[in-house]
Amino acid sequence: MIFRTVDRYIFRELLEPFLFGLGSFTAILSSSMGLLELVRAVVLKGMPVLTAVQIFLFRLPGIVVYIFPMATLLAALMAFSRLSHDSEVIAFKAHGISLYRLIVPVLALGLLVSFLNLTFSEIVVPAANVAAKDLLIVTAATQSPKLQKNVFLPELERGELKRIFYAGTMKGETMSGVIVQEFDQGKLAQLINAEEAAWQKDKSQWLFKNGIIYILSETGEYKHLIKFKEQSIAIKYTPADFFVGDRNPDEMNMRQLREFIALKQKMGADITDFNIQLNLKMAIPFASLVFALLGAPLGLAGRRTSGSVGLGISILVIFFYYLVTSVSVAVGELKFFAPGLAAWLPNVITGGLGWYILSRAADQ
Repeated sequence: MIFRTVDRYIFRELLEPFLFGLGSFTAILSSSMGLLELVRAVVLKGMPVLTAVQIFLFRLPGIVVYIFPMATLLAALMAFSRLSHDSEVIAFKAHGISLYRLIVPVLALGLLVSFLNLTFSEIVVPAANVAAKDLLIVTAATQSPKLQKNVFLPELERGELKRIFYAGTMKGETMSGVIVQEFDQGKLAQLINAEEAAWQKDKSQWLFKNGIIYILSETGEYKHLIKFKEQSIAIKYTPADFFVGDRNPDEMNMRQLREFIALKQKMGADITDFNIQLNLKMAIPFASLVFALLGAPLGLAGRRTSGSVGLGISILVIFFYYLVTSVSVAVGELKFFAPGLAAWLPNVITGGLGWYILSRAADQ
């Protein structure tokens, strides 16, 4: 009964600074990570204000993924700083409750936030990032047709390569020098070569013009040759998809990224960076747990911390964490570390530092 009462008490201590951290870090990061860029786009490039607001809101979930660990760190730091300053930690010890037991509610909060963040980053963030990029591309294409050269885009179906699209140039919603390779069970089955392909928005399909369809046998020899002046072909990609180019890991959940990595591997591309990004999709959300482990002993080590001071200390810790992350990822990209180690090493270092400070405080 005493332990359950202590858990509820500490959870209440954590709640207010956690909410304060969510609001504060959201305001700070949303201003520095894209808001100023959108304001410049509105003022200098004439982007509609409503479009800029929509893009900002779509980008916000991607920022929130980094805010959850920060808020957890601030909550643990400020809560235990207050408990230490008011001698409540000494009172707990006098009743036989150790620091290791006191930190259990903090770790429970960190674990809960980690799973919440992981779910959020898997379901909400990729869709929001895709929506933001699509809106940005559509806006740019509406204002002035965009010219892109050597457009290349693969299409997967159930993890297997289905088509590869290539266009020499693409302007607006028209492609020139188009080649489409279609695969059946991993073998090239059909080849389409056309001078031009135009997007038919009303039919949601592409109209290929002045082309040839080559149908191949299982041995790779030509079976049939079909010439055409116009041929409508249903392709799931829109002009906006082609302008996106190579997909960004931030626009995919872990399952989609694994499929994308498998495709890149089949194409012979270097997948080291993508494997690191795949591991980071798990490591970053679980930074909440290691920040909880570090924040509590940091709070015990200092005097009572105000909101502004706690925010400042949290920013310094976060800067250290992401500096280590940047170095670790860079070393991983050079292939000195395995992708998993490159992504998880900052969590291991931060958690180890937190455990060391906690054990020192417990021994005093």
